[in-house]
Amino acid sequence: MKKIFLALSLVVTTLTASKSFAENIALAKAAELACHRIERLVALKKIDESFLNHLGTMVIVTQTKNQPTDPAFKVVASKYPGADGKMAQLELMMDSQGKTLSFNVIAGSASSPAPTWQDKDAVTLVENALHYILEGWQGTNPAVQPFYDDLKSLRISQVKNTSGQIISKVEFWSNRVATVLE
Repeated sequence: MKKIFLALSLVVTTLTASKSFAENIALAKAAELACHRIERLVALKKIDESFLNHLGTMVIVTQTKNQPTDPAFKVVASKYPGADGKMAQLELMMDSQGKTLSFNVIAGSASSPAPTWQDKDAVTLVENALHYILEGWQGTNPAVQPFYDDLKSLRISQVKNTSGQIISKVEFWSNRVATVLE
């Protein structure tokens, strides 16, 4: 009886471990959760508030997992560079469900000049743009699918529309296609 119980326990443990290895959230969802984590780290005063306002780029990389506890994603959020070209970065290590396991701030120069928007910070604008991908990938816009599954990076910038209004533009790159989604 003990041998059967031990064998059953090993099977359940193996299935649970292999399930956690296989079921990563989409890369776009990891990026969106990284935006939430940046907001939370600022609210807890664990990182400088300038990460909210001066976010310029974000890179999302899938990590190779050897153990169930290993990170599944690395997200590097970079502020706009300073006058010397150096930029501060925030590195987030996340599990397969997008929970942040650790973070590391990499020092850089103060962003100069960094665009500003009147009604929202850069992280919120990026998050809102990511919602377009998260909501549009399920058939309503098939061109969005590669950015949902295989998002590689994004960049937020400030542009003027045809009416001369200053707006944000978020560009997305995918590991799967050469096109850029704006």
